[in-house]
Order: sequence, then structure tokens, then C-alpha cells
Amino acid sequence: MSKIEVIDHTTLYENPIPHIRSRHAYFPGLVQLPNGDLLALFTLGEAMDSTDMTTVVSRSHDQGRTWSPPNPLHERDPDHQFDSDYLKPTVLRDGSLIATGYHFYRTGRDMPITNPETDGVRSGDNLVSFSLDEGFTWSPPSIIPTRRPELVEASGPCLQLRDGRLLVAGSLFPTWEGTHPSSHIGVLLSSRDQGRTWDDNTVFYHDPKGQYMPAEPRLCEMQDGRVVALFWTHGHVSVSNLPNHLTVSHDGGITWSEAIDTGVAAQASNLMYMGGDYLLTIHCHREGEVGLVVRIVDFADDQWRVVAEATIWDNAQASKVAAFGDMAKSLKFGQASLLRLDNGDIIATHWAVVDGRGRILTHRLRVNL
Repeated sequence: MSKIEVIDHTTLYENPIPHIRSRHAYFPGLVQLPNGDLLALFTLGEAMDSTDMTTVVSRSHDQGRTWSPPNPLHERDPDHQFDSDYLKPTVLRDGSLIATGYHFYRTGRDMPITNPETDGVRSGDNLVSFSLDEGFTWSPPSIIPTRRPELVEASGPCLQLRDGRLLVAGSLFPTWEGTHPSSHIGVLLSSRDQGRTWDDNTVFYHDPKGQYMPAEPRLCEMQDGRVVALFWTHGHVSVSNLPNHLTVSHDGGITWSEAIDTGVAAQASNLMYMGGDYLLTIHCHREGEVGLVVRIVDFADDQWRVVAEATIWDNAQASKVAAFGDMAKSLKFGQASLLRLDNGDIIATHWAVVDGRGRILTHRLRVNL
């Protein structure tokens, strides 16, 4: 019988001196390095939308039980000192590291990310950075050119396919005016040269009715060549959420299926491949019964069948999540991910507001299919 067991819980980061200064942590991404250490990237700043929010690096030498104090991934450009950035790491097969994400342009300390009149989002750029020394030093983040007017919300790490290509999935933020010039689509950033050049030609999701976007999508590649994109189906126009949906590619991310309704009433979610036809997924349930739920899914024939599930954390209040302008005030946890360690344990990671402070939490799991 399939089973999900929680072994322990750990705080990766919490502000050690909250009585002296404000430091909130959000949006983590974890990898295991070739030497066995764990590396975490997450954002750190005065508040979720503060202009000093930037990506930092922490590492663990003991399988995630203790973590080093965080250091900035890069020095902030004095000409862009208010541009908040958000990057996630991936270990490439040659052992090097790549971090992908985005930043918002802001010219003043108190400028909001969202437009309170239109619920639109500030302009920005997609970014990429590299490390050749296991994350101790990183190249200055460089811009990934894109051809659409909207910023690609590439909030997850890139995926390296077995053929070597890199894929980053994202939806399109609405413009500052609150419009969607390119419609409600999910876009893939793709690179064939280890992240030196990119294109954004491929669309993995399109809502013909122009109502729902594939927010915070995450990718995995299955052994039979299927690539799966799982996402939060978010209605910016209708101010509502549908259950998590996914799309599937059978040709390495070139063409994609119609959206498949998982029936899981959650928002930000993630997934990893477990072998055979099995996926392990993690979902942030923020409405109704609140919690972080992990599921074992039999995905044979592209059919979503849950064979086991477990709530691994539920220390948050319910919140109605729809408008971008409300998220920084209403969200209490999110951006969960899964990492399988070389000893077979699985680390689930997410951010959460606990006692009024943004923290990075981890949960160690054992999963039996």
C-alpha cells in the first residue's frame, strides 16, 4: 500500500533578531549538490513586496538539518537598487548551477509592485545567473530577452530534459494597466545551449475564453519522455480560482495537450517524478480546509488518479486568493517544492508566515509506492 510518512520538520530560515530589524523570507528553491550538500535560494527583505527583497543563498552540510546564514546571490546594481528579484536554482548534469527567475523595475523605495487601480503588475525582465563553484559565487544576473509585452512569471526552477535542453515555465503577469495583450497563456522559455540563449516561442497552455492563467507552473519529465506542467488555475479577470490543472507533452515540450482538471482545489503546487507512471505532488490548499498536502498520483495514460495523500503542515488560516494586489497581504504560505535526496528521503520546502514573520520551512518525508 502506498504511504507518505512525515519524519521531521525543520526551519531553514527565520529572522534571528526580529526585535532589531525586520527580515522576512519567501519563495525558496532547494537542490542537492554533487558533493551531497544542499543549497537553498530564497528571497529576503523587509516585507513580501519591499524594494530590498533580493535572492540569497544558504547551504546545509547535514542533509538539511542545519543551514548557514544567508548571503546575497549578487550585488545590487546602484542604478537599480529598488529592483526586487526572485531566482530559483537547478543543478545541471555537468555539475554547474543555473538560477532563473525575474525582477520588477521600481525607481523608489515605496513603489508597490501592483497597481491598486487596475490590479496590474510592474514591468520587469526575466533573469538567468550561473555558478561554477557549487553556489559560492554567481554571475551577475543577465536578462533573458522575450518577445511579448508582459513579464513571464517564471517562479519555478528550470528543468533540464534528458536531451539537454532547458525549459522554464511561466504564465504572463498582467501589464501595469491590468491588460493581457498576449491573452491568458502559459509560456516556455527554452534553451539549447546551457542557458546562454533562449526563446519563448512555445505555449503550453491557452485559455480560449481569456479567463484563467496557469499561475506558478512547475515542470517534470517522466521516464517515458512525457513532460508534465502542473499549475494553479488563477482567474485574474473573474477574481476566482479553479482546481489545479496540468498539461502534458509527448514530444519533449514542443506540443502540449489540452488542460486536464486534477480536481484538487489548491493554488500553488509542485511535482516530481517517482518512477513508472507515478508522480509525487504537493499542493497549497488556502481555501476551505487549509494545509500543505502531498499526493502520490498514478498518471498512467495521462489520467490523474490519487492513490495516497497526507497533510504534512496546516499551521495557517484560510484566505480567499485571487487579486494580485491582495496576495502580499493575504497569503500565509506558498511555493512548495519537493527534492529527493540521494538517501531516498524527500524534503518538502515552502515559505510560511508564522507569528507574523516570513520563514522558510522544510518537512522530511519517506514515500513508499
